[in-house]
Amino acid sequence: MPGPLVVPSPGDLQFIARHALKTPLRTSPVLDAQVGRMIHVKDETVQRSGSFKFRGAVLGVGNAERGVVAAGAGNFPIAVGLAAQVLDKPACLMMPSDAPDLKRDQARKTGAEIKLAERSELAARAQTEARRRGWRNLHAFEDIEMIAGSYTLGAEVAAAIEASSPASDAVVVACSGGGLAAGVTLALRSRSISAAIYVVEPATHRRYARAREAGMPVRIEPSGDTICDALRSRQVGTRAFEILERSNVRVCAVDDQLVQGAMALLHETCGIRAEPSGALAMGAVLAGAVGSEHSRVWVIACGGNV
Repeated sequence: MPGPLVVPSPGDLQFIARHALKTPLRTSPVLDAQVGRMIHVKDETVQRSGSFKFRGAVLGVGNAERGVVAAGAGNFPIAVGLAAQVLDKPACLMMPSDAPDLKRDQARKTGAEIKLAERSELAARAQTEARRRGWRNLHAFEDIEMIAGSYTLGAEVAAAIEASSPASDAVVVACSGGGLAAGVTLALRSRSISAAIYVVEPATHRRYARAREAGMPVRIEPSGDTICDALRSRQVGTRAFEILERSNVRVCAVDDQLVQGAMALLHETCGIRAEPSGALAMGAVLAGAVGSEHSRVWVIACGGNV
C-alpha cells in the first residue's frame, strides 16, 4: 500500500514565499453572469517571470550546488533564468528552435545562456549539458521542487476557499507534465479541501487521460497541434501521476477554439492577459466540462507570456 502523500517541508515553503509573489484572485460580475456561476480566477500571469513556474524554479535553483541546466519551450526556462539571476547562479537554458520569439527573447533577458535544439532532443541535450558542466539538470515537472512550487499556489487557493462562505466548489487546473495539477491537488487534499478538482488537457495532447487508461505514464503521439505551446509535453510525470491518481481528480479536454474564447473573456472581464496555456482551465468552464452542480469555481490562469 502506498504511504501518505508527502507535503513539502516548511523550510522549502518559506524559501519559496521569500522570493515568489502571492498572486491575486480576480472576480467579475460580468464573468459570473456570462457563465452562470461564481468564478474566482487565480492570476498567475502576474507572478514573477509571468507564470507559476517561478515558484518551483527558485527552489530548484536554490538547491543547486553550482549552476542549473533547464530544458523547456518557454515558461519554464524563463522562470529558471530569472531564478538564477535572483539567486546569482549561472544557468544554461535549452529551448526548442520553434519556441515563440517572445519567449526566447524573455529567456535571453534573464542573462542566462541559451541553446536551441529540436523539441525531440531537448531532454537528452539538457542531460548531456548538465553532465558536461557538473551542474544540476532541473526538470520542469519530474523534480520535487517544481511540485513544491505548485503546492504554494494550491495553498493560497485552499486558504481562500477556507475563508469563504460554504459553497459547492470546483478547482480547475491545466495539465501538461502534471507538476502544476499535482502540487495544487496535494495542497488542497493535505488541507482536507474536498472541492472537486478538474485536470484539463488540450484535446490534441491527452497525456493524463491516456496514462489513466494504461495505469501508468505513457508517451503519446498528439492527434494534432495546439496553440497551447506550454502544454505540449508527450508524457505526464511519474510523481504527478501518482499524486493525481490518489486524489480523486477528474480529467477533461478542451479544443483550441474554446481556449481562444477563454483568453478573450478573461481579458474583457478581469483584465487578465493570459496566454493560451494559461486560459485552458477557463476554456473547460466554457466547454461545460465542469459540472453544473458546482456553484463556485476556482480557475487557475497559470501563465501570461503572450
